Amino acid sequence: MQASDNREKEIKFFISDPLQMRDHILAHGARLQKERLFEVNLRFDTSQQSLRASHQVLRLRQDDHVRLTYKDQSEFSEGIADRRELEITVSDFETTQSILQALGFEVFMVYEKYRTTFTLDQCEIVIDEMPFGNFIEIEGPSADTIRSVALLLALDWEKRITTSYLDLFYRLKGQKKFSAPYLCFEYFKRLRFKEDDFTTGIDQV
Repeated sequence: MQASDNREKEIKFFISDPLQMRDHILAHGARLQKERLFEVNLRFDTSQQSLRASHQVLRLRQDDHVRLTYKDQSEFSEGIADRRELEITVSDFETTQSILQALGFEVFMVYEKYRTTFTLDQCEIVIDEMPFGNFIEIEGPSADTIRSVALLLALDWEKRITTSYLDLFYRLKGQKKFSAPYLCFEYFKRLRFKEDDFTTGIDQV
């Protein structure tokens, strides 16, 4: 979600049951904004991986729309990740990919997920069904607002995750020694992870 000040402030939590969490969110007064959608995301970088080295993101996403997104390096304040996010809607996924590649950018990562989107108390809440596990992500205008929604939903603030899905993927690859090249469902059919795999050893700011 792109905020009016072009800042993305968010945290995420591992969840075990997306359907149960969906009912839980709605029971607390949230409004369903988008039903479960499949997403494919392409991450671009230079051949020297200069964007990743400077913690910048250039992403092309397709679900029911096509969006091109740029993100700055994350800052961490009051226990949440905060970064500048610039996003536009484009009309054609393949043509936009071709333009980026013509400019010298390369696809270095493909990742997929199913996302269900809600709103509650000025926050956007999403349930993300990722190839390696399920998560709830809360994005809002301030750390206090995000934390109040997390507590309302009885989420354990001490187990919040500020790390990106891609960084979690690389961390798991290093720890579990699996060989999936991309964060796509076809590579995770026989792999299962638990909450501790995503929360243990991650410093929360």
